[in-house]
Amino acid sequence: MDKCLIFEPGYEGHRTEYVVHLMKFINNTQGLAGKYIFLLDERIKDSVKALSDLNQFEIIFSDFNKQHRNSIVRSFWEWRKVSDILHQQINIREIIFMEIDPNLILMNTNRFKKFKLSARGILFQPYSHFKADERGILYFYKPFLKNYIIQRIFFPLNPKIEKCFILNDKEGVRVMNKKIKGIFHFLPDPIDSVAPLPDVNTNSSVLAKYKIRKDKKILLLFGQIDGRKNLINIIESLRLFPDKIKKLLCLVVAGKLNDKNKDLYIQYIDKYKDELDIVYNNGFVTDEEREVLFQNCDVVLMPYINFYSSSGVIGHAIRHEKKVIVSSQGLLKGIVAENNLGVAVDPFSIKDINNAIDKLLFRNECLKSDNHKFILEHSPNHFSKTLLNI
Repeated sequence: MDKCLIFEPGYEGHRTEYVVHLMKFINNTQGLAGKYIFLLDERIKDSVKALSDLNQFEIIFSDFNKQHRNSIVRSFWEWRKVSDILHQQINIREIIFMEIDPNLILMNTNRFKKFKLSARGILFQPYSHFKADERGILYFYKPFLKNYIIQRIFFPLNPKIEKCFILNDKEGVRVMNKKIKGIFHFLPDPIDSVAPLPDVNTNSSVLAKYKIRKDKKILLLFGQIDGRKNLINIIESLRLFPDKIKKLLCLVVAGKLNDKNKDLYIQYIDKYKDELDIVYNNGFVTDEEREVLFQNCDVVLMPYINFYSSSGVIGHAIRHEKKVIVSSQGLLKGIVAENNLGVAVDPFSIKDINNAIDKLLFRNECLKSDNHKFILEHSPNHFSKTLLNI
């Protein structure tokens, strides 16, 4: 039997969620047994081990935890591990890159081509997502040109790339098909309507851990807290409120602080601890913990910097019917506007962020959106069926 290798060297956030969705789909779909092999980072093991009990697919774990100079160097280092698997299992005829972006140069070398694999994958940063902003044309050209050159050159050169998927962006698919090659397809960023239900004890412990009180308006910043999450501008926007409003607010920062920014963020939080109510957890957030946080927050903060693509955080917000504040730059602005999910702001303007928080919390403006329809259109089954080409 010809097999397909699903390659995911990441393990945080949506990377784990996507793998779980695919495994559940394979387990629940007749005729797929034995066709798929997952090559995963060993840090994902605890999240997926129960899903392999039905023996519908094979899982191979490896150690991908190593720092590299850039993503291209990383892709060649990772490929040596993939190559070992391909040499051992010669019936693998296809590969799915759960993130194809850093592998485009690799895929046009003999190291990849010698295995004669057909390929599919998810493109997280199509060049069409990048737009100039107030940081100037030089900043714009750095990420834009890198992605533009690589994608315009290396997609057409490789006939083995059969399909490339872009999350939640129909216009991006249209542009890329027109400008590059007709291989791009829309992929719904999945929203799981069946979420774990925390028991009473878990609920109480999470509320206590994050000091969540009913007399406070909870603002949630969720996920890995790196520079893109815009924490400092969010804190500065809260400082613009008068003292009587500040007393009503609690900013919950839930997720591991990126090593590069951790010291700065902790210092900044400590600096204003007497002025603002800020709670943070520098660690992994479990699924049950995540559910309690989204259930009990009032607004989800997503005014991200230098982030132009889809995000799994917005799916959790939609499922829990929470309004969001997103950046006016990038894909999320259109999704929020089209579905009336919240407010888009200039992420560099603390006044814009402040006004958006004020609007969603205190102006009694009801934003009506059809969350149910959006969730149905972005089901994990639809995501999995599309990506696996079933």
